[in-house]
Amino acid sequence: MNLSPRRGWGLVTTTGILTGFGHGFAAFAVSALLKPIAVDLDTGRGAVSTAIGLGRLASGVISPVVGRLTDLSGARPVVAMGMILTAVGLVTLGMVRTETGLNLAWSLLVSVGVAAGFTVALDKIVVGAVPERRGMALAIRFSVAAVVSTLLVPLVTILVETIGWRQTCFVWAAIVLALLPVPLLMFGAERTDPHPTPRPHRVPDAGGVLDVLGRPVFWLIAFSFMAQAAVVTGLSVHLVALMTDNGLAAPLAGTIFGAMILLSIPVRLLAGQIADRAPIAILPLFLAGLLLFEAAAIASFALFPSFVTMLVIVVALGIGAGAPTIVVLLLCAHLFGESRFATVQGSLMFFQVPGTMGAPILAGLAYDRLGDYRAATAFFAATLILAAVSMALVRPGRPT
Repeated sequence: MNLSPRRGWGLVTTTGILTGFGHGFAAFAVSALLKPIAVDLDTGRGAVSTAIGLGRLASGVISPVVGRLTDLSGARPVVAMGMILTAVGLVTLGMVRTETGLNLAWSLLVSVGVAAGFTVALDKIVVGAVPERRGMALAIRFSVAAVVSTLLVPLVTILVETIGWRQTCFVWAAIVLALLPVPLLMFGAERTDPHPTPRPHRVPDAGGVLDVLGRPVFWLIAFSFMAQAAVVTGLSVHLVALMTDNGLAAPLAGTIFGAMILLSIPVRLLAGQIADRAPIAILPLFLAGLLLFEAAAIASFALFPSFVTMLVIVVALGIGAGAPTIVVLLLCAHLFGESRFATVQGSLMFFQVPGTMGAPILAGLAYDRLGDYRAATAFFAATLILAAVSMALVRPGRPT
């Protein structure tokens, strides 16, 4: 894609807005639907949570396919089909009457549609839109998405309380369809011819997923990325409960949780600046250092549980939610080439699934057995240390 700087940054902002409306609804605003769905279907919150968990599984499984299709055919058809599938899924969700229908609507339609329309394909657009400042472009994309997602939660909550959860699903399906002209008009129809990577690696820019999976460096990055995402997910799910267990009122705990999301925005922007300016060989060590900092922050609560160490965990999670993804995506573009970027990212998202599904369960089981979260936080800290070691072993190689 040969784009003017103004058009390139416009695409970056647009992808962030789209992700906020699509992925933000599925990942964050769905919390406003959990209780009313359980009451309406006369089932437990565990059943609704299971449907959400199955949706994460479906997203991870489909992500490599989405990535490969994006690399082969371009982002526009993939994003458009994903948005249509998301809207169909939301309409179906609004009409379900059983747990089986809930599982099918959420995991097979909404979650797969969101994975196709609002994640990997849009990241691929950003990598090609501003090739000389990819780090900052990704940082702005994720920051815009975070702002939109944060504003989305109270809006969806008001809709649910005013018109009910079923009608809210119909309204959001209409909003997603109303946004459909954006990718159809703004994204190129052709398969994107990639820019040369600014600092190219000697690995040829060809081949598919089997070639990627055959490289040890991919597995080092995949393990680090999975471990870091698992820890952030596991702690985020239980963070409010952890804080209220240690004496904080629920409104204050929720406010601190929201501050964590906002903290990730300046962290992303700073990480984008550093990633653009630093030599590519420094990035694995930079990320390893961040993971070690997160590990030390989380371990501080395991050793000395207090209000102060709870705040330290919040800061660590804000950093963990903001910086690592940008560094990993830049490394992937450098190591594997832009023409395989979406394939690699989709594969990474697939390998995240065991961690992001298992970590919240592990933390919950540890609490049920031991009565607190100290053991879980200690385990998460140890996991991050292993992730830091794995990332430190990554060698991007010298530019050709």
